[in-house]
Amino acid sequence: MDFQRWQVGDYTLTAVIENETPGIPPGLFFVGVKEEDVARHAAWLVPDFADARGRVTLRVQAIVVEGRGRRVLVDPCVGNAKARTLPFWNQQHWPFLERLAAAGLAPERIDLVVHTHLHADHCGWDTRLEGGEWRPTFRNARHLYNQAELDWIRSDRKTPDNDAVYADSIAPIFAAGLADVVPQELDLGDGLRLEPSPGHTPGHVSLWIESQGETALVSGDFLHHPVQCAELGWAEIGDIDPDQARATRRRILGRAAETRALFLGTHFATRPAGRIEPRGDAFRFIPL
Repeated sequence: MDFQRWQVGDYTLTAVIENETPGIPPGLFFVGVKEEDVARHAAWLVPDFADARGRVTLRVQAIVVEGRGRRVLVDPCVGNAKARTLPFWNQQHWPFLERLAAAGLAPERIDLVVHTHLHADHCGWDTRLEGGEWRPTFRNARHLYNQAELDWIRSDRKTPDNDAVYADSIAPIFAAGLADVVPQELDLGDGLRLEPSPGHTPGHVSLWIESQGETALVSGDFLHHPVQCAELGWAEIGDIDPDQARATRRRILGRAAETRALFLGTHFATRPAGRIEPRGDAFRFIPL
């Protein structure tokens, strides 16, 4: 499957898949979490999001929001030919642009690129290698950044690849005059709105979509896997401020449940869109 689609009022939401990896030991992503901890939730996680042993599946994908005369791409994945520390992201050659075109969303048709944050797997396809140089992929699009996120990626030396990500995926966008630095909380018009959702990174944002009485939310990385709806305290290894990330999860998942929003988990595999439902002091993700 190259892409999936859902309708929210006037908007068509398309998930374009770069890569999906099953069988991941959860401790590689969640601090101190073992396979048996995930397996406790097997009844609702297997087979879409984990296997019976408690190994998780994670996906890298971009979400395109299309309607009312524009096309907004959220989080353009890892990209090809990028030198990255993680072996499964390093020097890859995925047919992402072909999948985007197959969905009717060729790069020249994208009007706006939104980044929930600036980790390597959320801004990589902003550029592609042409003639030995990194050049913008979405040449007709404005690319949105916020100052907190730019300050973080240029100053944090503990996070692998930050310098490389800035050099090959961000700096060329500014050099081409395609970048706009905007507030973390921002009304994009036509029912699209950015809300701060910090903790994973300082400038992290999520995208709300409202149209014809319907609501959707593109999460970004304030959570990475459906199991975190039930285990709100589980920290992802990349969380800059785990306590703030936990508070963000509880707050925004609560809002998603109250509004009956169509929730799109940026790294959710197989069936990434669904509803958030309260379960005691936590939540449950119910996929469509």
